[in-house]
Amino acid sequence: MDEATRYRCRMVYCVRSFVLGGFLLWFTAGTAYAQTPPMQVLSAQPAAIQHAPSRWLVRESPEIELENFRRGVFQGGELLGGFLADGSGAPVGPGTTGGLDETFWEVRLSTGIPLGSLDNLLGVRPFFRADHLSGLSGIDAPETLYSTGVTLFHRKKWNERISTMVIATPSVRSDFTTSDNAFRLFGLGLVNWQCRDDLSLSLGAVYFDRSDLGVLPAVGLSWTPTPEWKIDLMMPRPQINRRLWVDPGQAEGWVFVGGSIGGNTWAVTREGGVRDGQSDELTVNGLRVFGGYETLVTGNRGWGVEVGYVFNRSIEYERQAIEFDLHDAVFVEASWKF
Repeated sequence: MDEATRYRCRMVYCVRSFVLGGFLLWFTAGTAYAQTPPMQVLSAQPAAIQHAPSRWLVRESPEIELENFRRGVFQGGELLGGFLADGSGAPVGPGTTGGLDETFWEVRLSTGIPLGSLDNLLGVRPFFRADHLSGLSGIDAPETLYSTGVTLFHRKKWNERISTMVIATPSVRSDFTTSDNAFRLFGLGLVNWQCRDDLSLSLGAVYFDRSDLGVLPAVGLSWTPTPEWKIDLMMPRPQINRRLWVDPGQAEGWVFVGGSIGGNTWAVTREGGVRDGQSDELTVNGLRVFGGYETLVTGNRGWGVEVGYVFNRSIEYERQAIEFDLHDAVFVEASWKF
């Protein structure tokens, strides 16, 4: 292993330790602070101090539900971006050098249409995303992969206990050089049972429409034991959330940890080799664990950042049956809702 490779490995190990250790310290400190008994305000103090908003005293704040929607059809936009770093220079297969780094950016626009009432909603969200691959030589992976389409969301509340949710995302995923198998359809269907005021159970299925993933069952729960905790154990992104602060009815700050299935499948045109100029399907895969922080602002606004670790990574071509196991990696992502 040369000096450059050893340096990259050390940097990845340092970033990994810093991310995990820092997030654990942040999460523990925030929880301990939120549980600290609030300071009593003496009656002799000025009225302006007595009635000042207690932004950081979670237990003192009155519970006013945050409106995460706008009173109109347009529900706002969102910008996302991130970088994934593969810190190893070791080959992943014969004739390859370097690791696969990934960078992406995405823009979304959201609309919401009540179909008679707020208990029967249709959401429409067009999006455009570009993923940039770099660092890995010896395999003819395109430098840029695109995904564009629209996410359709429908939620209907049938009675006080039963509701349904359907998400469908027809899209084009390709390098924009071929249309062969470029159309893809992600789908999620759930039946939700509100068995208690703080607990709902869900049952359904999720369809990824990827070369490596088809249909998987979706079974989970959403539990809110207190206003400060929300536990969503649902595929494809289970997550545990802890509220750190609240400005009643205006904004909230949350930390979270969770996991997800990363990657996707794109239609591409091969360059070089026996399939030069022919269409194929490229799949990049990985399992993610992550933690982060987000600020939610009334009217479906806010911002967030998350960091994490990716393992069980791979890259493969479908029609030539080429597959390489990639090195583990770390990533950072950010989002802004406006």
